[in-house]
Amino acid sequence: MSTKVLTSPEEQTKAVENSAAVIRQHIVLMRKCLDSRNHFMDALKHASTFLNELRNNSLSPKEYYELYIMVYDGLEYLSEYLRDTHPDNHLADLYELVQYAGNIIPRLYLMITVGSVYMGVKDAPIKEIMNDMLEMCRGVQHPIRGLFLRYYLSQRTKDLLPTNGLEEEDSKSADTDKKSDKDAQNMQPSAQNPLHGDVNDSIHFIITNFIEMNKLWVRWQHQGHSSEFEKRTEERKELQVLVGSNLVRISQLEAIKRVYYKKNILPLILEQIVKCRDVIAQEYLLDVIIQVFPDEFHLITMDELFNATLRLDPAVSSKKIILSLVERLIAFKKREPEYVSRVVAEDSVDIFGKFIEFIDKLLEWKPDLSADDYCKLLCGLCRLSVIYYSQKYENLDSVYEHAVKFYIDNEKIKKSKNAKEKTLPKKDSSKDNTSQSCWKDLLTCPVYQYSDVTTVLKLGDSYLKFVNAMSYEVRKSVCRDIITRFLKEKAQITTDEELRKAFLFLDPFIRIQDGESGETVNQKTKKPIQTSGDILGGSPNTTAADLTENTEKAPEDSMEIQKNEEFLSKFIHTIYNKNPYKNFELLESAQKELAKGEQRVKYTYPALVSTTLKLIRKLYLVKHLQTDRQKKKVNRFFTFISAILSELSKHSYNAIDCFNMNLTTAEIADEIGMENISYDFFIESLVIYEQFFLDSRSQYQALMGLINKLIGAKNLMKTDNFDRLITRTTIYCSKLLRKTDQCRAIYMASHLWWIVDDTEKTEDADESEISDLVSGVGHLSLKSDGKRVLECLQRALRTADSILDSNVSLELFIEILNQSLYFFIHGNNLITVRYLNGLIELIENNFSSLGKIEGPSLLTWNHFQRTLKYVSEQKAIDSRFDEVHA
Repeated sequence: MSTKVLTSPEEQTKAVENSAAVIRQHIVLMRKCLDSRNHFMDALKHASTFLNELRNNSLSPKEYYELYIMVYDGLEYLSEYLRDTHPDNHLADLYELVQYAGNIIPRLYLMITVGSVYMGVKDAPIKEIMNDMLEMCRGVQHPIRGLFLRYYLSQRTKDLLPTNGLEEEDSKSADTDKKSDKDAQNMQPSAQNPLHGDVNDSIHFIITNFIEMNKLWVRWQHQGHSSEFEKRTEERKELQVLVGSNLVRISQLEAIKRVYYKKNILPLILEQIVKCRDVIAQEYLLDVIIQVFPDEFHLITMDELFNATLRLDPAVSSKKIILSLVERLIAFKKREPEYVSRVVAEDSVDIFGKFIEFIDKLLEWKPDLSADDYCKLLCGLCRLSVIYYSQKYENLDSVYEHAVKFYIDNEKIKKSKNAKEKTLPKKDSSKDNTSQSCWKDLLTCPVYQYSDVTTVLKLGDSYLKFVNAMSYEVRKSVCRDIITRFLKEKAQITTDEELRKAFLFLDPFIRIQDGESGETVNQKTKKPIQTSGDILGGSPNTTAADLTENTEKAPEDSMEIQKNEEFLSKFIHTIYNKNPYKNFELLESAQKELAKGEQRVKYTYPALVSTTLKLIRKLYLVKHLQTDRQKKKVNRFFTFISAILSELSKHSYNAIDCFNMNLTTAEIADEIGMENISYDFFIESLVIYEQFFLDSRSQYQALMGLINKLIGAKNLMKTDNFDRLITRTTIYCSKLLRKTDQCRAIYMASHLWWIVDDTEKTEDADESEISDLVSGVGHLSLKSDGKRVLECLQRALRTADSILDSNVSLELFIEILNQSLYFFIHGNNLITVRYLNGLIELIENNFSSLGKIEGPSLLTWNHFQRTLKYVSEQKAIDSRFDEVHA
């Protein structure tokens, strides 16, 4: 056994190895002596020898623990031997004998070993042995040796402590909780055998051992040179489990109930924790109390825990302790909701009130409490309130009142300091980000804690006031979280009040903040430069020169702004009411709020248009648009859409999307039988086309969309307005700049003059009817102007013939041939067999003039052959094709 102080790691390692070798050697010798049954005293000598190695002063806690484990195993063998072989009356003599060992460490370890075996004997004086061992252990005051000795005492006796004596008291205490402390003490039952002891003696034993261990643990920090203080701190953290094991022992006593715990156990433990005035001990031990004792105990002992927390060393992190308690209570409520509700009701425990009162006292006690700690405390309280008092929104209102006051006071203090120092505030981005992130967690707590996200809209004004007190970045982040949760849960805004509240939260996504619009300014005109996507959709006063000037310099809104507005647009689709007219009123209110975003309406208004169109279609499908009165009511919907689209054009909205929305609206208006409104929206589409579509490609695509919608406007076809629209559309097609686009647009426009409806076919049609349909006789003609069709096809042929590229010209000829076949099949008498044969002959002659067919020409030739194959197949089912050359 070494008593020399070793400093180098090599010396310590060598000392551990030497001590371990001695322990192993004498354990083997002790076991041999015990097995021989005639050398018991020699066995005790060997035990005393290897126990001497625990007198080493030079080892760290980790190294000392290695030796302790080896010694424990050796003493365990001795303990089993004593339990199996010695008569009861001999253990009392042996208990006295081992106390004559020469050194105190071997003496006490052997005493505890024999004493613990003796406690398991029938009619043993357990109470006397417990008190005796407790007093004798006071003889070791070295922190590490004393801690491990008392830990050994705790381990050996944990299953032998008396547990009887509290059953009667618990049943009485549960019914008489309001009695005085004096009455409670009178209820303590006496044990049947005074020498045996009861659970009160066990608790006294454990708590006394805990107090002495804690004193030793705290004292360890003062050992050695002051330069090794950090090392001692780390070593203390390694030893903390030894001290905490005593509290675990108490929590494992099943006889203890919550009333007894509150009056007789917790005060003693808390008194020792407060008195020790050590930061590490106080933080650790309070956390152990919270973690090891049953959850229902904490429900009735919060006052005691809070009072003790307020009396701790100022350096102790109260936040960690309180949040640990919050997590336990939340988990308890989730695990056993009915039981917790009953306990809280029976004991009239106002959990929220106690927490908020404690936080107020804590702020008085620590006026310099950091914003991060205060915020996390409020966040924990917010979560606790949602779990325990989900319908008491005034609790959350109180939390956010505290948050607002603290935040505003902090800002005033910062400004005051800066004013006194006459310096600008230092920007510590990392610290600011951490603080803002903490406040954001508090703001989003109700968003994610409530199962129904719309509950956030029921909170008081304090929540909104706190939101508005935050920085713009935090408000944007909270806004995004709210929308995300709405979309994920598929929640819906159904009332005016919910809508009003929602847009108060969404304000950061709606209004443009200073320096945040994402636009640049033209230095010559001092006006915002339009984006490249807006060039097609400039305002009506925008000239071609302006568009040309801004084309190269047009930046777009930042990606972040676009994503935020995309979120906002998705949120608009959550506005819903079963009554379509009430739903429409909500959309009108939403439009007024979105209008505050000025040019950002270009992102959000389309969502209003599509949602309104859904309402119109819904009314039509449920047959609420049968009468003129019903149609008159829905006129408001179209007026609303028209106003929105007009507003979009003022903000240089993308003309292509605006054009398409007008077409879609016109289509739905025609579908429900409101031809005049449909005509107005078609006209508006043509106006947008004339003003903003400048390049040939966009013009061609727009005209294809327009032709498609016009062909589907079956009700509008019955009016004279339809002819005006298709005439104008055909003229636009003939004016396209590129000849290929012009040719295709013209032959597509021909379909506006010859429209048939195939929907009249039925499954019950007989063979003669099917034959008529195949021959083109049975189609219902909605529009039939064969002359105009022929004019369009001939105009397309002339345009195709004027193209210099022969292969492109041939491809267009074939496409025109296909269109001609369509009209021939559908009964256009001006498209005759002679016309088709002439067109086929023209294509064949052009191929002959090409000579060798290869490359792109080969693809065109294959296209032509597929068309001729189709003509040949038609001959088998339609006699009109017999004379067509194929």
